[in-house]
Parts: sequence; C-alpha cells; structure tokens
Amino acid sequence: MKKIRTLIVDDEPLAREGLETQLRADPEISIVGQCGDGQAALDAIRTLRPDLVFLDIQMPKRDGFAVLAELKPAERPVIVFATAYDQHAIRAFEVCAIDYLLKPYSDSRFAAALTKAKHEIHQAHSSTLTQKVEELLERVRAMDAARVETPPPPEQAPATTTAPAADYTDRIILKADGALHFIKTRDVIWIEAQGDFVRVQSNGKTQLVRETLQSMEQKLDGTKFLRIHRSYLVNLEHVRKVELALYGDYVVFVSDGSKLRMSRNYRTKLKALVNRTASD
Repeated sequence: MKKIRTLIVDDEPLAREGLETQLRADPEISIVGQCGDGQAALDAIRTLRPDLVFLDIQMPKRDGFAVLAELKPAERPVIVFATAYDQHAIRAFEVCAIDYLLKPYSDSRFAAALTKAKHEIHQAHSSTLTQKVEELLERVRAMDAARVETPPPPEQAPATTTAPAADYTDRIILKADGALHFIKTRDVIWIEAQGDFVRVQSNGKTQLVRETLQSMEQKLDGTKFLRIHRSYLVNLEHVRKVELALYGDYVVFVSDGSKLRMSRNYRTKLKALVNRTASD
C-alpha cells in the first residue's frame, strides 16, 4: 500500500511533536517533513509534494490562509487545519466544511480528522476539495474586505460624530470539550462567571468555557442581554419575573427555572429591564 506523504506545519515545537507521535502510530502515514512558519511550509509543499498537510493558522511570515492562497490548485494537498480558536478562521470553516483540529484536541477528534483526510485522498476527490478550498479563500477575502471601513465623502459626513452601531452576531461560538459549539444567542438563557471560566446556560445544555464574563458581554447585544451582577449576564427574553430580596438585592427568575441574584449596584439595570418589558 502506498503510504500517505504527510507534512506537519506548526510554529510550536510541542505541537509538532504531538502531531508526529500521533501520525507515526498510523501505518498508512509517512511523515516527510516539519515546518515552523508559513514561508517554510510553502516551500516544503512545492518541493516535497505531500499528499496531506496538517497546517497551523497563525504562524510567523505567512499564516495558513496565505500559504493556501499562494498555491495553485494543482499544488494543493489535502489540508487539515489546526487552530487555537481563531474566530476569523472558524467562521470560514463552518461555511466551507473543511476539517480542522481545535487545540487542545482529543485523540478521538484527531482520529476523526485523519480518517476524513485519508478518505479524501483514497477517493481522489480532488475537484471537490479544490472547490472547498477556493470557497474558503473567497470567504476569508470577503471577511477581510468587510473589515476595511471606508469613510464617507466630506459632503456626506454628518455634522456631529456618533459611535457606529455595533454589529452583533445572532450566534456565539463556544470552545468547550475540544470542539466548537455554535449557539444561537436567542437560546442563551444566562451566563455566569466562574473564576477563569464562564458557565453558559442555553436550552437544556450547560457549557463551561475559558473566557471572561466581560468579553462575553462585549460580544452580545446590550439591548438583549443585561448584566445583573458581577457574576451574571442574563438574556432579557428569558426573564420571567423579578422580586425584591434581602439587603436591597433582587431575585431574577428565568425561563429554565433558575433564580439569579441581581445586586443593588445594578439597580439602574433593573429600571432598564422594567422599561423594556413595559414597552414590549
């Protein structure tokens, strides 16, 4: 059986070592080289012509997308991306359905990605794979272009400068248990700070994510999500009632049956909640 020529690309030596150990356990794999930056990866792909590349996203000199963009379709091997939660990359993966490994990943997740890659190689789905890569690159280019803000012409500029409205997404992406979970924001009931993590409660599911409550609050629409305590953020659509508690605090009852504490320091937030509920 012809072995699958495989190249490992990652700027972290330990990550390369881990991939090498896992790949050497597979008799179908032959490791032809390792690279620590994007330029070296580009040169190695053109010189070694591997069948499969485990490609990091964020690297010195060139990132993983830049490496792909430089390669002609005929030069591109099967790619399994590796990333440590890059929001920009994950959105592209979701659209184009190209596999990836999210660091840190489990042995079972690695095995699934490798199996998928080997299937692509054995079945010679080169046209399908090329189309997926082109879609991915086009998606990345579109997102890069969207980030460039073009100022209005002087004659159209407003008399006073106001802050632009935030562009909030209708979902959040949670990194938990070695995978990415795409959650509709309307399904998020409440979020609780727990040390270096946040606990996200959505419809019937709880996930513990390494992130701060403040960063989660910045991602979510402030007209829909209310900070009621230094440890709690709640979705207004899921609030059922608010009751006065001891020492000037309040209890917020939400749709999943939870009772969340609203501290008196957030009383102005309560007023906003009442006004919003009344207007609805």
